[in-house]
Amino acid sequence: MPSKNSGGAVDDVCGIFVAASGDDAGAGTKGAPVKTIQQAIALAQQGGAAQRVYACAETFEGQVELPGGVALFGGLDCSNGWGWIGETTKTTLSAGEGEIPLVMRGGDGAVRVEDVQVTARAIDPSNTAARSMSSIAALAEGVSVEMARCALEASDAADGVDGDAYPEPALAGEQGNPGREACSDEIVVPGGVKQNDCGTPDDPSDDSTGGTGGIGQQTEGGAGSPGKPTGTGGTGGMGESPLECTPGGAGSEGAAGDPGPSATGFGSLSSSGYAGVSGTAGMPGTTAQGGGGGGGAKGGAAANQCSAESPGGASGGSGGPGGCGGKGGHPGGPGGASIALVSLDAELTFTDVSLKAGRGGRGGNGGPGQEGGIGGIGGIGGTLPTGVEGLKPGCSGGPGGKGGNGGIGGGGLGGHSLGIAFRGSPPPTDGLTITTGEPGNGGNGDGDSAATGIKADTQEFAQ
Repeated sequence: MPSKNSGGAVDDVCGIFVAASGDDAGAGTKGAPVKTIQQAIALAQQGGAAQRVYACAETFEGQVELPGGVALFGGLDCSNGWGWIGETTKTTLSAGEGEIPLVMRGGDGAVRVEDVQVTARAIDPSNTAARSMSSIAALAEGVSVEMARCALEASDAADGVDGDAYPEPALAGEQGNPGREACSDEIVVPGGVKQNDCGTPDDPSDDSTGGTGGIGQQTEGGAGSPGKPTGTGGTGGMGESPLECTPGGAGSEGAAGDPGPSATGFGSLSSSGYAGVSGTAGMPGTTAQGGGGGGGAKGGAAANQCSAESPGGASGGSGGPGGCGGKGGHPGGPGGASIALVSLDAELTFTDVSLKAGRGGRGGNGGPGQEGGIGGIGGIGGTLPTGVEGLKPGCSGGPGGKGGNGGIGGGGLGGHSLGIAFRGSPPPTDGLTITTGEPGNGGNGDGDSAATGIKADTQEFAQ
């Protein structure tokens, strides 16, 4: 390394040289530098030169993975004999949105980095595909790292995604089947029932069915049956005997689903960075009860009534099936974190190093639950043939209830603003200047909010 006071040049034998104007097919000398730091590292590891990389005081795009045993020296003036100018102009590393520009892991020995500015790109708030992305400048995993005169800067992180609303309500019930006409048989049976398939084929217990209409006989009408599933309404109508038949009762509504809990905790660290905590999806609403079947009417074989062969009265209409319960609301996603340095069981040493974190992302709001489906109206009672006198039509089935709304989803965890997020031994703070931004607020759920992110110079995470 050249003298920081003299600005002296570096000899070719000292290591591999990299410049933005270089060519990765080059030899890595001062006269033929390579273009990318990653190629310079690969050449340095081949052992033909000391495992040192010398970089111009320019900007290099793309993630750099620096293994143990390799040193990266930045801040060199490649237009003036590769002299050191790191005190005023550093080598800058940057990478794509959501990428960590500098990753240090693997290899043998310590990693050393001098006179390098590492800047994690800010997450574009208009980029919906980048929701929950973190901005992390550097990550060290399982290695010893020595840094001198470096600056690690994370930018503002992305907000979490809000839970989407459902575009339409849950499946509605159809109208019940009508009753059958009087005088059409000795015993006039009702039409079939309608079912709303809210469950799965393997578990039809969540289906809703309207009650069956009552039969029609010469001397009396039969009662309608209650709607399913069992509820507080949906009673079957009374058959005519001797009082007139009654319509089926309206099915009871489904219960609304419980809201999903909003997020708590810290999130987690891994070799790929930071992962926040989403809220929990809301619970689904329950299926509504079908309406009860309408009562049947009595028939007769007197003058101007039915024939003696077919004296049955009109049957009742079947109940309308209830609406399906709405699905639970989608959870809010976590806000991204702004972290200058992630340390995973690394040993860190700092000399004149600054760490800066930006704003943590806001946690996403929980989405509304799906609206429950409306119930089907009851089928009309059976009618009378033209010219028949003294008989009454069958009674209509009751309407199905409305399905319960799904519960709102829980809000996502707010993003952190941290100088160092670590697992393992606490990092030293000697030789450091740390500046943090504001943490992100937690996303909203049903009357509560997820936890706000953390603002701290250093923060430990669970293994």
